[in-house]
Amino acid sequence: MKKRFAKTVLFLLLIATAIPVLGQDGTVPAFKFEPCAIQLSRPARPLTTFDKVGRKFAVLGFESGSFEAWAYPLKLFRNFEFSFLIGSSTVPVQGRDIVRFIDVTPARTTLTYAYQSFTIKAHFVTVVDEPGAFILLEVDSTEPLTIVCSFLPVLQPMWPAGLGGQYAYWDDELKAYLISEPMRRNHGVIGSPAARGISYTPAHMLSDVPNQFKIAVEVPRTVKGKYLPIIMTGGRGNREDVKQTYKKLAASPEAFCRAAEKHYKELLAATLRVKTPNKELDLAFAWAKVAIDNLLVDNPDLGKGLVAGLGPSGTGGRPGFGWFFGSDAYINSLSFNSMGHYAASRDALAFTQKWQRGDGKMAHELSQAAGTLNWWKDYPYGYIHGDTTPYYIVAMDDYYSMTGEADFIRKSWLSLKKAYAWCLTTDEDADGLMDNSKAGLGALEFGALTGIRTDIYLAAVWIKACESIQRLAGAMGDPDLVKRAKEDHARALGAFREKFWDAENGQYSYAFNGNGDLVHELTPWSAVGLMWSLGTPERSASTLERLGSADFTTDWGVRMLSVKSPLFEPLNYNYGAAWPFLTSWVALAQFKHDFLVQGYNSLMTSVRHTFDNGLGCVTEVFSGAQNIWPQEAVAHQGFCSAGVVLPFVRGLLGLEGNAPGKRIVFGPRFPADWDEVGIENFRVGEEIVSIGYERRDGKIEVTVGSENKLGLQMTFSPALGPGTKVLRARVNGKPAEIGAGSGLSLQAVRPTIEFSLTGKDTIVLEFEPSVEVLPPPVRTRTGDVDRGLKIIRTELAGNKLRVVVEGLSGEIYDLPITNAVRVVSARGAELDGGTLIIRIPDKPEGGFVRHEIVLELKKDAE
Repeated sequence: MKKRFAKTVLFLLLIATAIPVLGQDGTVPAFKFEPCAIQLSRPARPLTTFDKVGRKFAVLGFESGSFEAWAYPLKLFRNFEFSFLIGSSTVPVQGRDIVRFIDVTPARTTLTYAYQSFTIKAHFVTVVDEPGAFILLEVDSTEPLTIVCSFLPVLQPMWPAGLGGQYAYWDDELKAYLISEPMRRNHGVIGSPAARGISYTPAHMLSDVPNQFKIAVEVPRTVKGKYLPIIMTGGRGNREDVKQTYKKLAASPEAFCRAAEKHYKELLAATLRVKTPNKELDLAFAWAKVAIDNLLVDNPDLGKGLVAGLGPSGTGGRPGFGWFFGSDAYINSLSFNSMGHYAASRDALAFTQKWQRGDGKMAHELSQAAGTLNWWKDYPYGYIHGDTTPYYIVAMDDYYSMTGEADFIRKSWLSLKKAYAWCLTTDEDADGLMDNSKAGLGALEFGALTGIRTDIYLAAVWIKACESIQRLAGAMGDPDLVKRAKEDHARALGAFREKFWDAENGQYSYAFNGNGDLVHELTPWSAVGLMWSLGTPERSASTLERLGSADFTTDWGVRMLSVKSPLFEPLNYNYGAAWPFLTSWVALAQFKHDFLVQGYNSLMTSVRHTFDNGLGCVTEVFSGAQNIWPQEAVAHQGFCSAGVVLPFVRGLLGLEGNAPGKRIVFGPRFPADWDEVGIENFRVGEEIVSIGYERRDGKIEVTVGSENKLGLQMTFSPALGPGTKVLRARVNGKPAEIGAGSGLSLQAVRPTIEFSLTGKDTIVLEFEPSVEVLPPPVRTRTGDVDRGLKIIRTELAGNKLRVVVEGLSGEIYDLPITNAVRVVSARGAELDGGTLIIRIPDKPEGGFVRHEIVLELKKDAE
């Protein structure tokens, strides 16, 4: 009682000190939003989505200004829209018809409406840790103006829960509509201190026409330098508490806006920061950090976890993928760990532990409305996937590797052992692999390819889980489990390499059936095992070459199936579409196997998607036939934005950490013309590392700062072009031993230098550079079909550099190279300065054609 009284007194003091911010006319003195280095701006596209979300509240809408609002888990209203009346006119100007520009920062989205006599900027800000949001209207008009706000009350929890008897009425004391229901347990509020309600509905009935309120600007000069605020809030519980939240928000909009700006400023500053020669890549990485942080939800009934994605639900009952999904949390946690956002990773992982089934299986999905119904008993979706449980073990190990936080693993140890034990029960045919037929769904969820014994994705995650549990068991002092997991790993890895290898097609194929027969389809799911180096090098390279061909790879991502497959359908979610998150796994596998140009181009497809639909987010799925997203695709999908982070950090930058082992790896796979890269705030446990990289004139110089001087052992292993002759290396001015790296010899040269970090260290590597192929320019716009040049492989034999490509029949492509002065002759291309001009043979059948280029290089003596 005393605690509640103290909170009430504190709240009243806050209101008392904040109320003077509001003028008598309900306006707020205008304040300048902080400048933002990653602001995105362009002409508005009324049918494109945008969102502004916090931990407890979400505004999900379109660039027209139409939106719906959620106070988790409640959908409060939908179809909010602006219209405007000029002077005494009765003919409204619709906001969607005059929206001109959109400007987006992490904390704010601004839509600009412009008409012949007025300009209005609508600033959308969602509060980070309170269930509420603002629209601050900045009005510049030469005529009297009435702003009409209309919306349809909903007040429904997420599907499959429901409520009845909703009603809405104008509360003149609040200057807002109160949306409620007879039990008074669920509420929504939307209004403005400057507004007046102009529509009414019967008790216990919602009208089919929108509710409206209006803000009259009778003398435009009186609102100069002021904001007209619109406030929304809601939630479950006591009505008076919801009203008080509304009053608190209305009393001090600037304070909450500043708090949002501070949150994102700290997020960007406290996590990994990178500066490369590619500004678009840097910008996409920064926005990816924001996009996946936005998916942390603090649900009043269930707790704090990570939802999979967000998008407008329209007349439906789920906001995109706004549920808690186990596998998505585990996939995204690897990106949280990569960028050093450990608190988010831990919250996401700990949340999933609460829903572990008694036999050890981890949950696949959980509705945000599960607090109001019996989700696990009455609905069949909770545990339908088999991959979730082994991925849980992998994610926990990754968290431990990056943080060294043994206490969390110790508290989770019983859960982890139960998960591992459950996985072992799913091996029906005793081959050492988990079986989909017993465990549940894996890669695909419907269609012809689900009637199998084991798919390659489930197998790969299980093998990685065996490896992960060994390390965790070692840390927890469980030698028996270490021994068992080591045996399980060896057996499963052997089965993987034997059962999934398709010698006929030269690839690791999708699955095998109950008879042990291969399903001869190649899919990007094979890349999961390849990014963890589960295949043999030669067979992995062969598989990646096939995935890099035009049959799979497009200018906007990797298709789920080859265009030559009889099952291919370009808009089919599982059988032909291009998923950015699967493309990210292909990119990481390409980088890990030193397919450097291919990995870079695959990464850049997700980078470009950050800006082509909802600004700052990556859309869930794209057509396999043209660069466009299907209508049902969710615009803000977490593992797609994470698909920028993971291949960027662990692939292109080559950054890995092992906090318990006190090790860090920097194995950059940069394009050969990148002369400078700056990395700040890479966290491995308690150590914070900054790296400066410079490459010029046959020399790479790396400076490493380790803030806490914990003595981590560092491995520096850059990927250089085939034929590069490594000369010498120095660490802090002293000669250093150069070892051979793990890259494929035909794809790259990998000198490796190991040393202990002392606080400030310098590495100098000298070499004679060879000719290196650079990423070909890719130009693709929304709606384009696939046209770009594909690099299949590069290899050096003697003094001949062989480059195999695919391009459209009859097309001419530019392929940049470095060190062109070393080229004696070129076959299959013309050398023009530092560019190869490639003319693809014109074949009668058209389509993509494979083509070979052979560059004869000067010998060392020459």
